[in-house]
Amino acid sequence: MNKQKMRLSLISFAFFIFQSVTVLAQEEVKYDISVAGISIGEMTAVKKKSGQKTFYDVKSEVSFWFFGRINVDYTVKTEFLDKQLILADSQSKTNRGDFRTLVKWEKDHYKVDSKNYKYDNNKPIRKPLYCSSSVFFFEEPTNFNEFMAEGYGLVSPIKKVKDYYEVDVNGNKNKYYYVNGVLDKVVVYSPIKNYVVKRK
Repeated sequence: MNKQKMRLSLISFAFFIFQSVTVLAQEEVKYDISVAGISIGEMTAVKKKSGQKTFYDVKSEVSFWFFGRINVDYTVKTEFLDKQLILADSQSKTNRGDFRTLVKWEKDHYKVDSKNYKYDNNKPIRKPLYCSSSVFFFEEPTNFNEFMAEGYGLVSPIKKVKDYYEVDVNGNKNKYYYVNGVLDKVVVYSPIKNYVVKRK
């Protein structure tokens, strides 16, 4: 084998190894969403790492009855650089209207543009943040006392209470339960309908 062929083989091998490492750097967890014990949908959370960046992608689809049938497709894409939140894009597509919240770090503050269900917010956040609700799916928030609630563009407190973490999101107190450091269940209080997110 001549030197050029050997070099190309080494490059191909290195590329294969890089692809394998990239795949190994991805984590995925799945959850069932229920109301009063009845399943109404599913949620998938994915975490990817690439160099100094970490990406979170959370998707859910639910369908339930609330004075008529309501269908909701929810996605949130969150990006961190060197552990700091730099971008959060949350979108809800429903048969009652579509909503979006975009949060972006700009030099020394977060620009916030939130249009949610019966809620608007454009107030900038003038400090860096290192946790968001997407992180909760992969990491117990033992080292954080606040986080970004992507759907509202709000900084919300985290409080440890007995066997769960309580977070206050726009007046709704949600509860996160962990088992051996792994998120097992979330009890979510919503202005439309309260629901439970349970790990499969």
